[in-house]
Amino acid sequence: MRKSLFVFALSFVVLRINAQIALPNPGFENWTSAGNYEDPDDWHTLNPSTAFVGVLTALKANPPDVHSGSFAIKLTTKTVFGQTANGIATTGTIDVQNQTITGGLPYTLRPDSISGWYMYTPAGGDNGFVDFVLLDNANDTVGFADFTTPSAVVSTYTYFSIPIVYRSAASPTLSRFTLSSSAGYISVVNSTMFIDDLSLIFNPNKIVEHGNPSETAYSYRSTSNTLIFHSLDGGNKSLSLYNSLGQRVFSVELSGNESEISVPELAKGPYIVRINSSSNSRMSVGKIIIN
Repeated sequence: MRKSLFVFALSFVVLRINAQIALPNPGFENWTSAGNYEDPDDWHTLNPSTAFVGVLTALKANPPDVHSGSFAIKLTTKTVFGQTANGIATTGTIDVQNQTITGGLPYTLRPDSISGWYMYTPAGGDNGFVDFVLLDNANDTVGFADFTTPSAVVSTYTYFSIPIVYRSAASPTLSRFTLSSSAGYISVVNSTMFIDDLSLIFNPNKIVEHGNPSETAYSYRSTSNTLIFHSLDGGNKSLSLYNSLGQRVFSVELSGNESEISVPELAKGPYIVRINSSSNSRMSVGKIIIN
């Protein structure tokens, strides 16, 4: 696993499995009390392993810190026994001793994208992330989506949508979501991420994606028609949006690592995001969903 999530050995509880539900409790409306803490139903957190020392890295968020409904989830990176522990929620199984997340929920479908709403307050240039993976019966990756937050404060709920990049034609047998308040190797205490209203999207228009997995993150703020762009490598680039008919509907030149781009009001639906380096030596292709 590419991210180191926790560094201490404690126990964990077994997640309840729901067949063919890759995304249970997507709005984090349902919570179960366990003594001095609550956990979101159908999700694993580190709370069962840290509550006895008074540390909770996953909390139930109440209004006004929700996007819709009554609750959301708040994940915060904290210190436990002198070690850094990310705020984590996953539909897989947390193996604290080996610092991994494995397994998942039985699932055989091939969705197009993941989406959701988030707020983020980083500490020291940190990033949060939302990962989704589909695995086959040999535990090989069939498809993968990874949304990484900007390393800047996002103080209002902002929509994100990331395509699932399929690496094989194999049928998936397991799905797994993982949410984290820190990127892992640079985890910084007090980084905080709110997540609400996660979704799996099945695109009826069958837009075909190609190219290498992107080293960029995108999100779309519908209230202001703003595309938020974050790149790991910086440099000059051009960004274009294409609709489901393959028509280019918007283009802009980019520079640096982060940009907020005003786009014209567009019809609801999926759009291909294509980014070329200034020399056209590198291209990445992804997708946003405007709703």
